[in-house]
Amino acid sequence: MSTQQLPVVVIGAGPAGLAAAAHLLDRGLDPLVLETGPVAGAAVREWSHVRLFSTWGEVVDPAAEKLLAPTGWVKPDADTYPTGGDWAELYLQPLADVLSDTVRLGATVTGVSRAGRDRIVDADREAQPFVVHVTHADGHEERLFARAVIDASGTWTTPSPAGGSGLPALGEKTAADHITYRVPDLKDPAVRARYTGKRTAV
Repeated sequence: MSTQQLPVVVIGAGPAGLAAAAHLLDRGLDPLVLETGPVAGAAVREWSHVRLFSTWGEVVDPAAEKLLAPTGWVKPDADTYPTGGDWAELYLQPLADVLSDTVRLGATVTGVSRAGRDRIVDADREAQPFVVHVTHADGHEERLFARAVIDASGTWTTPSPAGGSGLPALGEKTAADHITYRVPDLKDPAVRARYTGKRTAV
């Protein structure tokens, strides 16, 4: 099977995945973005209350901006700092809209392999197309062929442990009820109540 006519599968419709798709189009390649969430930038939207440490000028990809320009999209003030919510609504969603049918939502990649190759049969592995196993939101499964795969799924669902060497700190699992790996949204009354009158170590 020739890989030349196959798409490049991009896992994740966040900032890195959508920018990768824009770059692929710019190079004349066909991207197919698979996003497990119901919207583009689903993970970013989960920390929509957090302000980025980078300005708009640093978080808009040039290839993506080039793709957005013909739609009349206007880049926000390059010197201001967006929140995650701003980034998702004012940039990621418009970019996903421009990419249109190349972005599939509710599509979770559960495995990637090479066609006809496994742990036993691996001859000529590098010449074979990738096989991407996808589970959709409605439960049905699908296998797609790809010329290449870009993993832009990020680390939001697998935060780093508090300990060193990539391992949980001693007692971290025991204290799990008292630990959060996210920046809390203190505008939420329920979240604020959790911290009121308590000491917090950061």
